[in-house]
Amino acid sequence: MKNPTLSIIIPVYNKGNYLAKCLTSIIDQSYKNLEVILINDGSTDNSEEIAQRYQTIDQRIKVYTFPNSGVSAARNRGIAVAQGEFILFIDADDWIEANYLQRVMHHTEQENADIYIWGITKETENGQYSLTPSLNGILTQEEFLKAFVKEQYKTQRGLYGYISNKLLRREIIRKNNICFNQTIKQLEDYDFFLSYYNHAQTICLFSETGYHYVTGTAYSSGSMIKHVNFIGMIEIHLKCQRMLQQHNCFTIENRRLIEQAINGLALAMFLEMPTVSLSDIRHSISLLEERHDILTSLQTYQTKFRQLKSLILRKQVFLLYLYLHIWKSYLSIRKRI
Repeated sequence: MKNPTLSIIIPVYNKGNYLAKCLTSIIDQSYKNLEVILINDGSTDNSEEIAQRYQTIDQRIKVYTFPNSGVSAARNRGIAVAQGEFILFIDADDWIEANYLQRVMHHTEQENADIYIWGITKETENGQYSLTPSLNGILTQEEFLKAFVKEQYKTQRGLYGYISNKLLRREIIRKNNICFNQTIKQLEDYDFFLSYYNHAQTICLFSETGYHYVTGTAYSSGSMIKHVNFIGMIEIHLKCQRMLQQHNCFTIENRRLIEQAINGLALAMFLEMPTVSLSDIRHSISLLEERHDILTSLQTYQTKFRQLKSLILRKQVFLLYLYLHIWKSYLSIRKRI
């Protein structure tokens, strides 16, 4: 059997309430030359039953079941078995509009790029809205790397880290051993795409929408996170910085925006502590002490939390304890007003 042009990878963990709608929206597409790879990541609900039922309905659907290992491991397993020239990720609680794939794949016939990026429609409790890239057309790697940071960090729309609005060449992933880092739980999608951007020579951007990203569903990756790894998130922004430097794309504006993100996370390590204790404060300070690059950047960072920054840099554990308790009390009062 001839390999499909498109491989759609869908990680599934307890998505029984959404999976049928997702799969129906895919198999009803006018674009047919595809395979759908369902990675059942140890679901305990009826997700596997639904997946198996759809596999009997459409032979393009392939179901693989593994013990629960997390969404990054599931996506890596999907990549390992994919046969298509292109790879597209879809989440099991999302869905796509009619003819969406035809419209997206049309660009592969018109433009020969290493990655294709477009928009999404977000569905929230308050309604839906669409996001599209401000960049447009075919860009070289240098043009893209110099330009995307502003939109990613300044507008904070995050389009260049979203998992499902990008079409990737499987050969680039395979040749460069690009995979999802299974040790991180935040920004893992952005981390993956930074690795891919490092090897993409041409980027095609367009304003297509039609992918419906449904927020706030049960067992979504965000809702599964119990602990925020601020240092891990900082490392990903530093990875972006190193890539820009490597390709001579680290402009003054890019430096400012990335340093702002890094320093904001360094302060958030303290401001967003679930509970404030002397031991937690000492631990956070010790983590920062191991990263002199972060501390050096923090010294010159202009912030309204000047006193907090000063206490961190001077390692004033007890004063930080008092400061953060006052901060928590202020937030509590403000919520009641």
